[in-house]
Amino acid sequence: QRQTRGEDLVSEATISPDAAGSTGGDQPSGQSNVDAALATSAAAVKDERLAYRGPFQKLLGQPEIGAIIGAITVWAFFWAVTQKFGTVAGAQPVLDVAATLGIMSVAVAMLMIGGEFDLSSGAMTGATGLLAIYLALEVGELGGAGLSLWWAVPLSLVFALGIGWWNGFLLERTKLPSFIVTLSTFFILQGMKLGFAKLLVDNIQVGPIPRFQLDAEGTPLTEQAEVCNQVTGEVEMVTRELERGDYAFFQNIFAAEWARNCHTLASRDGIYNSLVLIGVALLVFALYELNFTRKDTANPTGLGVFAGGAALAVFGYVQLHNTDGVGANTTWGLVMAAGIAACLIGLGIWRYAPNESRGSLALTREVVQPAVIGVLLMVAGVIAARLFNSNGEDRLFTLGADRAQSAILILLLIAGAFLIAGSLISQATSVNLGNRISGLSGVVLVMAVIFLLITEQGLRAVLFVGLAAAGMFVLAIAAFRAGLSSAMTRTAVLLLAAGMTVWLAYMVQVESTSTKFRSELFTVMLVGALLVAIWAVASLMFEQRKAVDLGADRTGRLIGLLGLVSMAAGVVIRLLFVTVSELDRQIAPAKFSVRILWFVGFAAFATWLLARTKFGGWTFAVGGNQAAARQVGVPAARTKTQLFMIVSGAAWLVGMLLAFRLNSLQASTGDGLEFEYIIAAVVGGNLLSGGYGSALGAAIGALIMAMARQGIPFALWNTDWRFLVLGVILLLAAVGNLFIKSKADNLRKA
Repeated sequence: QRQTRGEDLVSEATISPDAAGSTGGDQPSGQSNVDAALATSAAAVKDERLAYRGPFQKLLGQPEIGAIIGAITVWAFFWAVTQKFGTVAGAQPVLDVAATLGIMSVAVAMLMIGGEFDLSSGAMTGATGLLAIYLALEVGELGGAGLSLWWAVPLSLVFALGIGWWNGFLLERTKLPSFIVTLSTFFILQGMKLGFAKLLVDNIQVGPIPRFQLDAEGTPLTEQAEVCNQVTGEVEMVTRELERGDYAFFQNIFAAEWARNCHTLASRDGIYNSLVLIGVALLVFALYELNFTRKDTANPTGLGVFAGGAALAVFGYVQLHNTDGVGANTTWGLVMAAGIAACLIGLGIWRYAPNESRGSLALTREVVQPAVIGVLLMVAGVIAARLFNSNGEDRLFTLGADRAQSAILILLLIAGAFLIAGSLISQATSVNLGNRISGLSGVVLVMAVIFLLITEQGLRAVLFVGLAAAGMFVLAIAAFRAGLSSAMTRTAVLLLAAGMTVWLAYMVQVESTSTKFRSELFTVMLVGALLVAIWAVASLMFEQRKAVDLGADRTGRLIGLLGLVSMAAGVVIRLLFVTVSELDRQIAPAKFSVRILWFVGFAAFATWLLARTKFGGWTFAVGGNQAAARQVGVPAARTKTQLFMIVSGAAWLVGMLLAFRLNSLQASTGDGLEFEYIIAAVVGGNLLSGGYGSALGAAIGALIMAMARQGIPFALWNTDWRFLVLGVILLLAAVGNLFIKSKADNLRKA
């Protein structure tokens, strides 16, 4: 319900006010009643809202799926063309940028879902930070109020919430569009920031925040303290100025940092690998549970195969990490792969019903055409990559005439390949001509950016990754079409995709000189091919579900959540800790700020608020159709005012994060950033028209923009091009989200 447009929530006039208010599902018993109704009605009523949809169809229907795909694509692109991007030192600035951008993007996305905009959100971040500094500065001829931070920080929050309330109040009273109301607030805040800066401190730079304890003469007091050297990780005794109690308290809340080089963990890599592998295994188990039909009686033979395969996989994993050399790695890698295959097949034999309707191999034109195009795209990627120097540092527009012409020709061929793939997609999803033209415009812009910015070796990586990914995507379309014919045909296409992935992996290892391609990418591709092959066999052996199974759905969701948590915990451990050997190699230091925790916490809270509370249901309702929402008892005015206050509260949080990080702010801080917040929300799958989207998607959209902003200097490109890249990302995201939503709607109606 939460993923459809807001009109669907209030389209039936028979819904009572209480029912409209409980759409968020905050009552467990109410959620159980909804599940029971779905289970009993799905077979009897021909309604796309009650029809069973498999896990892949459900995933495709999520508003943030486009952002997830985009984040993976952008990360893979910059990982391929830069050296620093895939390292911890490269991840730290990306997360720092994403944190403050993401907090505001999530809040703005909630307001957009409610059908409104706040063009004062950027200026508000600077205004709240400046106000806290003004209140804390000492009183004087040119100074502030001289308040303790215990008063200054809460008062700035009250000011922010008041502005949010005022925006909502004006919107309701005047009935003006929100962009007019909040644009006036923007100019008022901008003028106040500049005016008070000149009036109070006679400078556009305001600060610093009173930080140190002073003696009678006004000299800072000092203390002896043990401080970790953030480069070597060694603890040193230093003399430092003694901080005020109020400043130290708020500094820890808004600007604390974790120095990675100061925290060693000898078993870090083993813990990281184990948690990631456990997470992947749990996700596959969850996919089985959500996709296949359970048996009435479990088969103990399958449990034995499962246990034996798990033991073999663990043994191969341990041996793989205890030995070295190509031969040993190949041997133990195959042992581990065999164990994983036996484990997953045994799991199916143990818990799921056998497939009695496998069908025959049906190589129709609808299946063969995209399968052949997918294979050709992969082959073209390998051939194109071999035409360019893997160590070439020259940019394309500085190459000789012959090489430049070759590059242009190849880029045109890529555009043609994408148009062919787009034609297949259009046939499969009935995407209209306007969307095709928009997609072509996006491809042309991407080609222009690539030609202007990228180096020869970067183009080589982009050609390979882009064409290979396009080939896999078209093969996925072939597999989807094959599944409509028979399970046997789908298995054949999936095995073809797995085989092509293995071939690409070995091409990468043979052709690449970089360790990250020869080792990291090679391993990921082989693991991916193995999982696709196992899934192909499993989908042939076991019966796919065609009806709602509440117990299996709950179990699958829980196991999937545990898998994601396990993988996230592994990544966090790798980011936060170093090994002694890394310190000996003098790796670059990295510091992770507490603002990342604020970002994750706020995004999680907003996601819960939208998906599981009455307020979330009201937000979608007023954003989709405010008049209908009022008719069923939704307090539209109060809901929108509260949304404006959430945005202003988030702006206060970002203002505090900036103020205590920088210790001073400029009067123009935050001005103009409101458009980046809106862009991140749109990239995350939120519609400008309201009533549809997610907070998680906005958080991922902020991460995409942060990766693009930091990836450009990592790639040694001129940072002046970043706005062009942001425009391209916005265009492609809008087109991609429209396509995915169209695809999800078609699947829902099928």
